[in-house]
Amino acid sequence: MNPKTELGMEEMEKVTGGVLREVNTGIDGLDAAFRQGPMKSSKQIGHLPNGTVVDTVSDELIYDPVSKRNFVQITFNGKTGWIAASLVGLKR
Repeated sequence: MNPKTELGMEEMEKVTGGVLREVNTGIDGLDAAFRQGPMKSSKQIGHLPNGTVVDTVSDELIYDPVSKRNFVQITFNGKTGWIAASLVGLKR
């Protein structure tokens, strides 16, 4: 049996779709917005604290030209929504 190995940011950017990922806003106490759609203007359906583990639905990233960010679809607690990709270790 192989010991569990933590992946660096470069390796994490290569792994997408159906992967459990940890939310990291980079600021203690700042939650990530969990949205209905892949845009900053989409309605928030929840907040995800730092350290929350979410499941990426696919490897498809959707670019929002207004916020200049990529969004990735995730599932959390039975809900499907979108989060800024950079908050789960994917390309901004």
